[in-house]
Amino acid sequence: MTEVPEYLFERSRQRRIALGLLEDDGSGGGASADSSDGGGQASSGPSSADVIAAAKADAKLEQVGETEIEPAWVSAARQRTKIPMWALPVMFFLPLWAFVYVKLTEPPPEPVTARTEGAATYAAQCASCHGGNGAGSEAGGVGRPLYNGEVLLTFPKLDADLILWLTVGSEGIGIGNPYGATDRPGGAHISGETGANMPGFGGALTEYKIYSVARYIREVLSGEELSDEELAARDAEWEELGGGKDIGGGGHGHGGH
Repeated sequence: MTEVPEYLFERSRQRRIALGLLEDDGSGGGASADSSDGGGQASSGPSSADVIAAAKADAKLEQVGETEIEPAWVSAARQRTKIPMWALPVMFFLPLWAFVYVKLTEPPPEPVTARTEGAATYAAQCASCHGGNGAGSEAGGVGRPLYNGEVLLTFPKLDADLILWLTVGSEGIGIGNPYGATDRPGGAHISGETGANMPGFGGALTEYKIYSVARYIREVLSGEELSDEELAARDAEWEELGGGKDIGGGGHGHGGH
């Protein structure tokens, strides 16, 4: 049978004493066998079962000694509900509320006028040939120039001649036929003479959009000067044709040129 050194038992006993699990009897060491006579044999040591039991007890004592006590505030934080139930619907509707808030605080859209409507129509339908500023063929475009008073020379007035030209185009006037003022400086313009025929927009644009783009070309690109009374009369005609009614959700453009 294996004999276990006494110091192993002594170490286990001292640990129990340090943890208060065993009282110190003042023996200062393990129980050793006394010899019955000077030449007698020492009593046999502990068995293997005793060694295993002592090792297990020693391991448990070490585990108890190394355990840390969790602070009270940590325990409370672990047990506390992270998100209150009442906060869930609030968090769900918060993005919707933010969207509505932003929409309500946005400035109202600019009112639609004949000029703003005409500018939008010109950019979509005319700028590709006549250029954004109306320079046309003078800046690499294929259409006639519309700026610097050119339109006013061809069409001195905003009347049926200009509206007809925008509505039916070169084909409607007839290739080879003059259009606009016949006494135009430099001679009347002839339909189709540039090789880039003017398309008619009667099938693509409503009357008030043709009217508004005609105003934009004359008043903005060609710089036509008008009195307040003339502008008011044109605004009234544009509104009578339906100007602004189907822009921006049906809002009616009101004056403002």
